[in-house]
Amino acid sequence: MEKLPHALLETVPPPAGRRALVYAGDSGIESRFVVVEPDASLETLRQAIAGGATGIALAGCRTGADIQRLAVLLSVAEAEENLAEGSTAILAITDGILPAPASPQGFSGKTTRLAGLIWDQRGLVKTLGVEPARTANGEWPPTFAAARAAVLLAAAAAGIPAYDSDSDLAGEAFLADCKRSRDDAFFGRLTSDPAQISVIETVYAGGRGSSGQARG
Repeated sequence: MEKLPHALLETVPPPAGRRALVYAGDSGIESRFVVVEPDASLETLRQAIAGGATGIALAGCRTGADIQRLAVLLSVAEAEENLAEGSTAILAITDGILPAPASPQGFSGKTTRLAGLIWDQRGLVKTLGVEPARTANGEWPPTFAAARAAVLLAAAAAGIPAYDSDSDLAGEAFLADCKRSRDDAFFGRLTSDPAQISVIETVYAGGRGSSGQARG
């Protein structure tokens, strides 16, 4: 499966009561990713792809085994819905508490369906029970920075893009945060704020270091 281009991952109101992600790529073609939990049933996946989902976003993902289980169920669901095997992509949403990229539980080689990793800082807040306090220049505290870096490293080891978490920042602060994120090697990010969409599309489409100097 080819890498997704620099792009926006946008959270949208759920169709028919289901949460969803919409991916808008450089081609302008939108793909809908229905969000499921790690224990999602075969029937849930069948309903998702029968309803037009082109991908599944796996929330709470921690290991390659989570991806492999979903991939196996998707193969069955595709067969039952008369779809080509492997036609449904997977995005893994993770809080960043991940195994080492080279470990047996890493993501490399688990499935060709895996199209990207998404860092979920809100998920990490729930896991740790603490709210992060960024520094004056917008940097994450050490625990959150380590989890965020783990997502980037795991994605790099698997040869797939990583997408940054959503942000409550606005205006120039959000623009600067997107530029830092892009220069850290994220391909895009989540948002639930329509006002952030044009900023995300503009910043990440430029590629790493387009602000004049990539951060070391």
